Amino acid sequence: MADIDFPPKTAAEFFNRGLKNAQLGIPDKAASDFEEAAWMEPENHEIQFNLGVAYLSMADFEQAINNFTKAIELKPGVADMYGNRAVAHAAIGEDEKSEADVAEAVSLGAPPDGLGSVIDYVKAQRK
Repeated sequence: MADIDFPPKTAAEFFNRGLKNAQLGIPDKAASDFEEAAWMEPENHEIQFNLGVAYLSMADFEQAINNFTKAIELKPGVADMYGNRAVAHAAIGEDEKSEADVAEAVSLGAPPDGLGSVIDYVKAQRK
């Protein structure tokens, strides 16, 4: 893996640096790197998903929903994509959409108790 300070040139390099920044707890830098990667490879579901996670961690829930939706369009059937989108919907009070995404995530193998606990926590925070 390239040094985190080395200037990336390819989508893969931006993506990898974004992952490292996310691991280091720097979501704004991660989002910036994932945006660069998405600009180069807009049809890459992993980039879109990780971009959504970065925005979710920065409480930019609408943007997170946009990125999770794009990831789902590119690769349907991934529980984590629906689960994370459910959290973002719950955070902005879109409970029906959240419940639909939870149901889809669970049908795809997400643990219902764990996801339910996260959703309950998010709902409690918005009150």
